[in-house]
Amino acid sequence: MFIVVQNPIFLTFIFLGAAAFVAAAWRRLDLALAVVLFFAPLYLLKIYFSCLPLTVLEFLILLLIFVWFIKKAKNGFNFSVFKESGCWQFWCPVFLILAGTALGTVFSVDLKVSVGIFKSWILEPLAFGLLVVDIVKTKKQFKKLLLALVLSGVTVAAISLFYLFFGRLTFDSRLAAFYLSPNHLAMYLAPAFLLVLGFWFEIKKRRQRFLLFVAGCLLLVVVYLTFSYAAWLGILAGLIFLIVYFYRQQILSQKSLFFISGILVLVLALGIWGQLGGNKLESLFYSDRSSWQSRLMVWQAAGKILKDNWLIGIGPGLFQKYYFDYQKYFPPYLEWAVPQPHSLFLAWWLQAGLLGLAGFVWLIISFFRRASAVMRKQKSSDTIVSEGGQSLVLALMAVIIYCLIHGLFDTPFWKNDLALVFWVIISLGYRAGHLRD
Repeated sequence: MFIVVQNPIFLTFIFLGAAAFVAAAWRRLDLALAVVLFFAPLYLLKIYFSCLPLTVLEFLILLLIFVWFIKKAKNGFNFSVFKESGCWQFWCPVFLILAGTALGTVFSVDLKVSVGIFKSWILEPLAFGLLVVDIVKTKKQFKKLLLALVLSGVTVAAISLFYLFFGRLTFDSRLAAFYLSPNHLAMYLAPAFLLVLGFWFEIKKRRQRFLLFVAGCLLLVVVYLTFSYAAWLGILAGLIFLIVYFYRQQILSQKSLFFISGILVLVLALGIWGQLGGNKLESLFYSDRSSWQSRLMVWQAAGKILKDNWLIGIGPGLFQKYYFDYQKYFPPYLEWAVPQPHSLFLAWWLQAGLLGLAGFVWLIISFFRRASAVMRKQKSSDTIVSEGGQSLVLALMAVIIYCLIHGLFDTPFWKNDLALVFWVIISLGYRAGHLRD
């Protein structure tokens, strides 16, 4: 769902903003990275350059790439940052992902759709991630980029409350705000919430902690109102990971562990209690047309499609078409509007082929190995954890854990803003061991 901007006044504001962005990017590339990340939800706005459609988010990314290239050419091309130790663990899976999605695109039955998805969901977010690798060199820049993601999530959550206040809910009383579905809203806010927890252990000032507490509560309330059970489960997995790790690293005392665990149990109990008697929870267990039954049918169809296209997949953005074509093999579908197969791993395999899936799995394994190695070097002066930043590295790990758990039931990558967030998290995890003060 896009909003095509055609009003000359709005277009003028967009281009004036783009000019200001270019000027800021020329002075501070790291600041420009944060600005793009903050405005990630603007992918919902689309503009046209002649016959070429671009979202506002794509426009900003392309402008940033242009400024970065000009500055590189002016100062002499230096790509030493891409040759650091262990870089092959980043580049090899990236190559497999690109190769897999490119093959799927080339052999797609609808080249126009697949090229558009490949450009918007793979190439541009990945290019932004590579800019993060090249530009982010200090701990301060590292933290500012994560803070931009938190502020973006908090802003979206605050706007969502206006939708709640005016009763702008879905037919089943779930909060979606300006997103296509409540799940999309939850998937964007969940990483921001987990990063808030990372910052909580990073800072000591009471005023800043109070602001983080308010931000965390706001994000948690809005995620709850989406009634996205998969998002709740993913956040819970991330929280448990953080609590266990903080305790094992003696960041949390035993007293704090019991206190936090008690709060977590209380919040879970309140959340479950709030769902008792609700239509969604009851239908989940008793209805033969529940979201769970619908997912089972979608997964069965995806499995049949995958059986016939296991090597190179079907191409990016074409699951809906194949889902319709394969309906003849199944009873009438419970859900018809299914642009993605409700599984992160099925989505990768179907749209990027076996190569893309292998690259994704390899990338995730490399991310955790690298982040764990950074955590083991807490006493080293050249890592971000040397000054207490270990909580932010842990928060990055928690975000990926969230994505993997939520990804069992949905696709927290295959969307413009989610792909951008994913590559930023992966790139910052790669950079975490190579930052200076």
